[in-house]
Amino acid sequence: MELMKKFLKVFAWAATAALLLAATGAIAARLYFTPARLKAMASAYAESSLHRQVSFGSIGLTFSGITVSGLRVSERPDFSRGEFLKAGEFSARPSLAALLRGKVTINSVSASGLSVKVRQLPGGTYNFSDLLSSGAGAGAGGGEAGGGPRLSVSSLKVSGSSFFYANAAGDLNVTMKDINLEASNLSPSGLFPVRAGFTLDIKSPYFTGEVPARISGKAALGGFNPAKGKAEISKASVRLNGIKVSFKGSLSGLLEPDAKLSLSIAPFSTTDLARFFKTVPRGLELPGLSADTDFKFAAEGLKLRSAEVTAGPVRASISGNATWSPRFTYSFEVKASAKTPAADSAALRRFAPVPPGLKLPASDISAAVRIADGRAAVRAFSLNAGQVSANGTAVADFSGKALRASGVVNAAVKDLAELAAAAPDLAGPYLPSGSARAALAWTYAGKPAVKGRAELLNVGASFSGEKLSGLSGAVDFTADSAAAGKLLGKLDGAPFTGSFSVSDALVHPRVRFTLDLARLSLPELPASAASPAPGVEKTRTPAAAFYADIAGSISLGAVTHPNFNCGKVSARLDLKDVSADMRRLSGTASFETGPGKLSGLYKLAQEHKTAKVALYPLLALQKASKLVKALRLPDFDNVDFDSIQGAYSFNNGLMKLDKSLFTAPVADVSSSGSIDLPAEKLDMKTSVKLKAASGVRMGAPVSMLIGGTFDQPSVKLDLKSLVEQPAVKEAVEKLAPKAEKLLKGLFGR
Repeated sequence: MELMKKFLKVFAWAATAALLLAATGAIAARLYFTPARLKAMASAYAESSLHRQVSFGSIGLTFSGITVSGLRVSERPDFSRGEFLKAGEFSARPSLAALLRGKVTINSVSASGLSVKVRQLPGGTYNFSDLLSSGAGAGAGGGEAGGGPRLSVSSLKVSGSSFFYANAAGDLNVTMKDINLEASNLSPSGLFPVRAGFTLDIKSPYFTGEVPARISGKAALGGFNPAKGKAEISKASVRLNGIKVSFKGSLSGLLEPDAKLSLSIAPFSTTDLARFFKTVPRGLELPGLSADTDFKFAAEGLKLRSAEVTAGPVRASISGNATWSPRFTYSFEVKASAKTPAADSAALRRFAPVPPGLKLPASDISAAVRIADGRAAVRAFSLNAGQVSANGTAVADFSGKALRASGVVNAAVKDLAELAAAAPDLAGPYLPSGSARAALAWTYAGKPAVKGRAELLNVGASFSGEKLSGLSGAVDFTADSAAAGKLLGKLDGAPFTGSFSVSDALVHPRVRFTLDLARLSLPELPASAASPAPGVEKTRTPAAAFYADIAGSISLGAVTHPNFNCGKVSARLDLKDVSADMRRLSGTASFETGPGKLSGLYKLAQEHKTAKVALYPLLALQKASKLVKALRLPDFDNVDFDSIQGAYSFNNGLMKLDKSLFTAPVADVSSSGSIDLPAEKLDMKTSVKLKAASGVRMGAPVSMLIGGTFDQPSVKLDLKSLVEQPAVKEAVEKLAPKAEKLLKGLFGR
């Protein structure tokens, strides 16, 4: 910057001397200095002084002033190294009357087609540094303060000009093009009005694009010392695609300004930013922004004393500094708050894609953040929105190749019903109630990780005709697991206790649980939930199979359903690869239930797939009994029973009947064999012993071999079991040996 100061001082005195000579010797010059002689003298003087090649298109000297066209100045030492400066036309018209009073007054100065190319060189120098000799202009004050001639310019106009800058690394190119500037009543120290317009064309790794700019106000040259210069900006604007930015304020020191600026940005869409920043999402509507800033801009960095920012409902206060010499560092403190009004999906969709039906309450948000050298620390944040509150801290490190972050959050929901009201389409049908709170810690290092605990306080909900109430307990969780040691509550008014754990929940859940429920009431499902009529298939996109492992125990004091009632039920499960298609189902399951009543067995199985699997042997028996009418088996679709017991083992969807017992006043039934669950293929042996309540008394059970499929079973009577009946055996002993053949004919298959 010291070099720049000297350069400007040299320029000021050289211009003063040249204009003085031109004014006082105008008549003689007109006679003596022909255009050819002027070009030769100017070229020789410029090359000996600047050590660069200089060329002119023409030079004209008249009584009113001097005009130069086609001026070109090379890089050092000649044009083979490139062009440093060129001007299409330059003219200056001094006031002779003022010159006689010892004051240099230029009526007008104009330049068009001016082009300057500045390049940073290794070591921090520039391609014009050689022009700033250490002794040139020493002691020149450039105005009244230095005792020299008093210089003023009535009118200055620059049009169609440009300024180019490239840094030493070669990754930043800035072109200020289409420069049009007007100023009047210029003096070394006083304020004078100025207007300018130009377009910044920036190419860098961080930003690429064109930024048109307009500015008007007043400036002071500080005695040709830019460090003492001033500017008062009354109106300025820049445009980034569709983003309009305007500002006003004051600058003190034009090289390293102390500035107080007020900034305003009109509402815009992120689509306007995508042209410059490729990773910005498109289509989000952002509110307008205004800011009052107080900063110091220097060659080595920026010191932001304060910035008060307003953007829609957001208020922020920012302070800090950034330096880029000798390396880029920064540190900023941000305090932000927002009071957002109540909003629905229609309003929110302007800013982000959201599902329909959202109704968000008014909220109060605050945060204190420190951002420094690739790290951001959220020292505190808080959220209060209706019945929801949250607070916590967070840190993020984005200085490396991958983002790393962590934080803690404490949240509370005072009323789940009000939270559900924010998304009535999603949560409203479940009628949630009660309250909850949670504390969690989270990290991110390539993938998210969460660990915390949630406490449920008298939570309630409705689902599938069931009503949950009074649910209380603590749940420990991570991103893919959860566990509760003890949960208490009521299901349809019946108290229960339970526990559970889930691991690997996002890929292959492994669930363990216990449940002790006083009474389970299963409602009849609506017709729409039942299976479609034969021949009618629901149109749906096949979903990828999702498998889970389930193990646990269940104890029910009673079960009620329009088609099933019973006393105490106990069950144990240890199943692998549970899914809807059951092709990979493996493991074991057992259950036992006390006295009860079955009615509409098929309907129960149709509504509840779990009941269908448990009652498969009885369902198969009911269908088979219709094929052996001679046995006069009871209607197992509508029957009272004393107990039902089952113990099954599964291997890739094949269910083996290790134990299947059904005892009732009308009959005792036991089954063995297997069932292919995915294909519903039967390979069973069922033994039935009718009791007195059926109207038939058997001394020994009769067995049937059941095959085929569930929908089309085939039944073969086991004649040996029939012959073992005491009455039949006695008759057979009395009849001829051919009686056995007769029996086969009687009972067919």
